[in-house]
Amino acid sequence: MAGKKPSAAGRKAANNLYLFHFSTLLASSLVLYYALANHNFEYSYVWQYSSMDLPFKYIISCFWAGQEGSFMIWAFWQALLGLFLLRINTEWRGKVLTVLALGQVFFLSMILGLNIGGIHIGSSPFVLLRALPQNIGSDFFNNPNYLTMILDGNGLNPLLENIWMVIHPPILFLGYAAMMIPFSFAVASLWKRDYYGWLKPAMPWALFGVFTLGTGILLGGRWAYESLTFGGFWAWDPVENASLVPWLLLIGALHLMLIAYSRKQSFTMAYVMVFLSFIFVVYATYLTRSGVLGETSVHSFGDDGKSTQMILFLALFTILPFVLLIINSRHFERKTNESLWSREFWMLIGSIVLLLSSFQITVTTSIPVINKILGTSIAPPIENVAYYNNWQTPYGILVAFLIAGAQFLVYGINDRKRFFKNISIAAVIALGFTIILALVFRVKRFDHAGLMFFTIFALVASLDYVFRHARNIANTGAALTHAGFAIFLLGVLLAFSNSQIISRNLSGFDLGKEQDNNENVVLMKGDKQPMGEYMVTYISDEAKGRETFYKVDFVRNADSASGKVAFSVYPSINHNDRMGNVFNPATRHFFNKDIYTYISFAESADPKSTDGYSLSNVQEINLKDTITFARSFIILDSIDVDMKGQQVENASIIAKFRILSMKYGEMKTQMKYVIKGGQLSREDGIIEPLNIKLSFQGVSDNSDSIMLGIYEKKSDYIVLKAIVFPWMNVLWSGFIIMLSGLSIAIIKRLKNGKNSIAAAENQ
Repeated sequence: MAGKKPSAAGRKAANNLYLFHFSTLLASSLVLYYALANHNFEYSYVWQYSSMDLPFKYIISCFWAGQEGSFMIWAFWQALLGLFLLRINTEWRGKVLTVLALGQVFFLSMILGLNIGGIHIGSSPFVLLRALPQNIGSDFFNNPNYLTMILDGNGLNPLLENIWMVIHPPILFLGYAAMMIPFSFAVASLWKRDYYGWLKPAMPWALFGVFTLGTGILLGGRWAYESLTFGGFWAWDPVENASLVPWLLLIGALHLMLIAYSRKQSFTMAYVMVFLSFIFVVYATYLTRSGVLGETSVHSFGDDGKSTQMILFLALFTILPFVLLIINSRHFERKTNESLWSREFWMLIGSIVLLLSSFQITVTTSIPVINKILGTSIAPPIENVAYYNNWQTPYGILVAFLIAGAQFLVYGINDRKRFFKNISIAAVIALGFTIILALVFRVKRFDHAGLMFFTIFALVASLDYVFRHARNIANTGAALTHAGFAIFLLGVLLAFSNSQIISRNLSGFDLGKEQDNNENVVLMKGDKQPMGEYMVTYISDEAKGRETFYKVDFVRNADSASGKVAFSVYPSINHNDRMGNVFNPATRHFFNKDIYTYISFAESADPKSTDGYSLSNVQEINLKDTITFARSFIILDSIDVDMKGQQVENASIIAKFRILSMKYGEMKTQMKYVIKGGQLSREDGIIEPLNIKLSFQGVSDNSDSIMLGIYEKKSDYIVLKAIVFPWMNVLWSGFIIMLSGLSIAIIKRLKNGKNSIAAAENQ
């Protein structure tokens, strides 16, 4: 349906208004970053998430540490992408940007911080501490010099003090922002009643969304692998799931868009998947920022009153597109000649499999929401990783199988005999590699063997496609993407189904639980302990700011005589009194494996002590009194005090003790405090089996008593856990190949789009 085109003056005014909007959003972002970098603690957001001792490289992480900053960076990325829409897609610009502007209304409403008639609309990152409701009327903030008394901020969550958290969140939000552009094109096409023309300009944006959101998710996995201590890069945490589901749906939507564009069919499914991919971005926002996951996820934000806003926008972005879809669906072109032996049929089935996979993840992740709505008390799965792995492995097998089969099919009619011949050769090659790998890695589970076969099958088929079409690289990007995905899945299987804990407690110190003793090693400073093919020694610790790094040397058993160090790792503890300590892993990367280590516990000697003892207790003790300490009885048997003259230039106190230990029996010691000629000398009473010493602390007001200091010698040791993950490089290589394939596909689509625009302008 052709509508009246806006005038040139109207288009120019609209463009200028959008540029003004983007400029104000950019300026607001720069102001917030300036306030964070300069520790302007008068702002609540700055005080809440930054501190004076925070390394400057992590200041940028403070920007998205809270909800307000997260929404601001998300809105900024989406507005920036809108600038590109101002320059291209002239036919679609007005309606697409109208839908995009609706998204901007959503994000900006979340950071307005307005109170209209008692209704709160968002929360501003620029609200002052003194303006917070809980601080109004406080004597502290009534003081005109209160700013001089705010010396430090609350500080960043120590989990965010990591280089990957400087990179991961902004790229993830860029992916979220990109997800709305295919959605906007789809809504605009229904509005315009052009059900085919939107597909070509929207596909590069869909590819870009898959690329950026996938990169953000994988960087988050890298952060988890490098910074968290659960021993992996994916824990099926609800917040992780909330970002994974839109990505899976957009991949399915992209394949359906290709079918609709190439064969002019499956329009309804294409629209549905595109809509769902963005709707689940909004739903993910609700899950992670409403507080509903507070008890099931360590990543989620608390509820700060924005739940109602998010529910309203979720309803809007759900109802609006589907109402338009229902109204327009009767006008879609339909074909009934879909063949089982056509590429589009297999792509359709693959998209449905991704939809079912997403449904399973969403339902389980949404258990807290279901409980809240229905008043039920359904318990989420206890063993998260095992539960999701068991459910998702069959979906992974199906997707890999469909990827493999689709490589030997073309759109439309195919020769079945040729198809079976080609696919059989690939299957035989994959089976041979699977048998070899299954024997090498001792694969015992049937589902793991099945996933291994079908991922290798998909890889062989994708590489076969690349070689068969070496002279025509039109679809090389897709084939490389599929190959990279298969390699990535294979890497996940090899690394995490064959991981091995090599730390065992053979030190003689009992850690309490059997599992703790089976998975951790106690390393006394300087002592060697066996660990797999290595002898391991805790060498030293070094404090850098709030973080303490522990040097641990690994010596191969073959080099134990020479003591040649193979490598060292430096796991650390980030000490945070307000938020708790964070244990940062250290990983040694090899070509065929990673050795992943982290500190489970550390006990260091008092750095202020010269002999390793630190004061534990001071007590007054009389002659023949008994003090109980370290499961032993300390008895003051005798005390000899010799004081000469008023100036106390010559004096001595000699105290003798008898110790009755429940473990070591009876022991004796004495301590001396002697002043001779004004010079002090002292001898403390050392009780070595108990690792304590007794020291004179002063004379009591009671002439028969002394003040006794009891010093403990703290052992300097760490408890270390070490895991070997084989062939992690396969996983990361698959990730890089997948991104490379997506990049090639994006470039190809952009070139095709430019050629189409140029041709249209020349007509």
